[in-house]
Amino acid sequence: MSKSLGTKLQNIIEQRVPDPLTFALILTVVMAALALAFTDTKPDNLLLQWGDSLSALLSFTMQMTLIIITAFVLAHTQVVATLLDRLAGLAQSANQAYVLVILTSATFSLLSWPLGPIAAGLVARKIAQQAPERGINVHFPLLAAGGFGGFVVWEMGYSSSIALAVATEGNPTYELMGRLVPIQETLLTTWNLLSIATTLATVIATTLWINRRLNLTATVVPDDMLQPLTTMNAKPVDNSGDHSANAVEGSRHLSLFAGALVLAYVCFWFSENGVSLQLNIVNWTFLGLGLLLVRSLPHYSDLFSKGAHVAAPTLLQYPLYAGIMGLAMQSGLAQQFSAYLVETTNQTLLPIVAFLSAGLVNIFIPSGGAQWALQGPSFVQAAQSLDVDMGVISMSIAYGDQWTNLIQPFTAVPILALTGLRLRHIYGFCLVLCATTSVPLLLGLAIANS
Repeated sequence: MSKSLGTKLQNIIEQRVPDPLTFALILTVVMAALALAFTDTKPDNLLLQWGDSLSALLSFTMQMTLIIITAFVLAHTQVVATLLDRLAGLAQSANQAYVLVILTSATFSLLSWPLGPIAAGLVARKIAQQAPERGINVHFPLLAAGGFGGFVVWEMGYSSSIALAVATEGNPTYELMGRLVPIQETLLTTWNLLSIATTLATVIATTLWINRRLNLTATVVPDDMLQPLTTMNAKPVDNSGDHSANAVEGSRHLSLFAGALVLAYVCFWFSENGVSLQLNIVNWTFLGLGLLLVRSLPHYSDLFSKGAHVAAPTLLQYPLYAGIMGLAMQSGLAQQFSAYLVETTNQTLLPIVAFLSAGLVNIFIPSGGAQWALQGPSFVQAAQSLDVDMGVISMSIAYGDQWTNLIQPFTAVPILALTGLRLRHIYGFCLVLCATTSVPLLLGLAIANS
């Protein structure tokens, strides 16, 4: 691909890709049309299913909104901003910058999936801020896309919703399987660990290849970003000589007390539940740390308000995706699709079919747990009849789920919010990364099933 062709293609994508809200509305119409065409669901019932499902993700929406806002606040405290400066400063060249963002994303994604895009977004933004002064020519949208690419391994690690589900008693396929599938048969297998390495190597190689083709002579930052590349820390609150109620609010003692109280709960929770990174506990950890590190409660409130502006798209988009999921699940379309594929495959192709179908279903149902509940039973029965390992078939669905996250606007919300970029800025690069990462993922499943 020549530089001119690549640039032209990216320009076309930036012009044609709709904003995430429009994307969600298009997917809603497509899913409704498919449900009407291939199931017996009547239009009035379909409308009720969609409307009733809009509120299904409200709890999750609040969790994701809070994690974006509290991460934003943390990133704009003096201590964390300094740490991000130093981390970004480790990159002495453009290539090192891309690799740093990708590996940061992957490391945090393997531990807790929401943290990957968030950490990548913060580091990518900081590098883009520093790049002109340091003489490093980076393409900010490509940097963010590479960071999002590092997220593609999240189902292979500690935060894997499907691998952890099948290892937990009472999961949707427990009775069908007749046993649990421990992580020694999924996450800790040699083929999964090799797949992590080869997939990340592919993300890095693809990103660096695109960067070479761009042949940059200066750092590229879009003019129409949602949030400009400027530091948004609030000015210090000066309460000297003021003994009013405002001075009490502006005292750091109150924020220290509140932060210590929240973190005391977090420590107690970990002592009771062990090392388990759930969304709620991540949120309270971020909240507690933020309260400890800000200058005062008004300072925290000011940063929180700015973070809320950044996270606002989350509140608008997630209910629409809940409606799409409701259409696919309640109409029976997703189950019907999976059952049809299972009937037309064989032992060799079953993991590949599971991977590809999970990737397609993920476009409409971007939730690993929901996908396993829908697709798991059909593919588990097929695996039993075709003598395919339970760990392999479980990870086939997991691999497909994480794969097309790269082109799913729903999962891109956190990194877009924290970088200030628009979907169209990174989507062309994400399409390329989605295409190239399919190779190591499919190869890993082929090795596992051999």
